[in-house]
Amino acid sequence: MANRKFQSLAAYKRVHINPETRRMTLPEPFYDALQLNDELMLAQVGQVLIVRNPEEIVTTETDLLAEIVDEGFTGQELVQEFAYRKAQQEHRLRQHILQEEDTASSAQLQIEL
Repeated sequence: MANRKFQSLAAYKRVHINPETRRMTLPEPFYDALQLNDELMLAQVGQVLIVRNPEEIVTTETDLLAEIVDEGFTGQELVQEFAYRKAQQEHRLRQHILQEEDTASSAQLQIEL
């Protein structure tokens, strides 16, 4: 599994969304930072929208699958173990993001006092 430590807020920008088409333009610095081509992966965790490079997701899933195969899982057991571990990864990611969100809220409250 490719672990990534979340960094503090590096960039923040308000983006217009066309209400008719629900389209938006991703600012160039964000596009470049994620090394995007023609698509991206979106995930919603609570009220947070996560944007990731889809190649990173594929690598993570491929690594996870290779690890399970190396452990000797085959057939239906392989499918079940992959589904279980992927769900565990997603749960850990959600928890990490929610923890980051709580920390950011606490820091904001401390600053405002």
